[in-house]
Amino acid sequence: MDEREAAAPQQGIATGRVRLRLAVPLYRPFWVYVLLVANVLVWLAMTAVGGSNNPAVLVLFGAKYTPLIVAGQYWRLLSAAFVHIGITHLLFNAYALFSFGIEVERRFGRARFLALYLLSGIASTTASLVGNPALSAGASGAIFGLAGASLVYYAIYRDRMGEMGRRSLTSILVVLGLNLALGFAAPGIDNLGHIGGLIAGLALGWAYCPRYAAPQRLWATTDREGVVVPAVDRNPVARIGGGTLAVIAVTVALVVLGVWRWS
Repeated sequence: MDEREAAAPQQGIATGRVRLRLAVPLYRPFWVYVLLVANVLVWLAMTAVGGSNNPAVLVLFGAKYTPLIVAGQYWRLLSAAFVHIGITHLLFNAYALFSFGIEVERRFGRARFLALYLLSGIASTTASLVGNPALSAGASGAIFGLAGASLVYYAIYRDRMGEMGRRSLTSILVVLGLNLALGFAAPGIDNLGHIGGLIAGLALGWAYCPRYAAPQRLWATTDREGVVVPAVDRNPVARIGGGTLAVIAVTVALVVLGVWRWS
C-alpha cells in the first residue's frame, strides 16, 4: 500500500535501493454476520407475532416510539436499529450491511467495527428523536455510519491506494449522495436518522481509522515488485477513546434535548 524507497540491508542483499511496500493487515469478519442473523431473527419473530408492518408489533419489538422513550425506555435508541418494517426494508438493509460491513470490519477490526455500528445506530435514532416524533425503525442509520467510516478511510489513503482508492472514494460519495437525495425526495423516509448515523460514522471513522506504519522489527518478504513489510496500526489509544467519548457525549446531550422537546 505505502510505497517508499529504502536503503537495502547490507547482509545478504547487494547495496543499492529497493522498493519497500507495507502490507495492510485485514481482519476476518465476524460481527457483520452476527448482526445480519440478529436482524433476520427479529424480523421472523415479528412476522410470527403479527407482522412487521403492524405498528403495535413494531412498538413491542423496540421501534423508536417517542412517547415511550420520553417515558424512560431509552433502550429503544439501540433496539430500533434491529427492527425492520416489511421484507423489502429488511432485504435492502441486509444487503447494505453486508456490502459496507464486510469492508469496514476487515479494515478496522472486530471491536472497532462493532462499536462503530452500535454507536452510529444509537446516534441515528437519537437524531430522529430530536426532529421527528413519528414511529420509525431500521438499521439504515447504523449502515450510514459504516459508509461514513469507509469514506474517511479511503479519503485518508486514497493517494497511497492509487486508482482503486480513488475509485472507492468516489463510489461511496455517489452512494451516499443518492441515498440522502432519495431520503429528502421520498415520503416516509427518516432522513434525520440517516444524517445522524452518517455524522457519527464520520467522527468515529476518523477516530478508529488505522494509522499504518512499518514495524519496529523488520519482518519482510519479497515479490517481483520489491520488499513487502507487514504494516502495524499506530493509531493512538487517546484518539480512539477520545473520539468514542465525544460521540457518546453529543448523543447524550441530544437525547436530553429530544426528551425535553417532546415532554
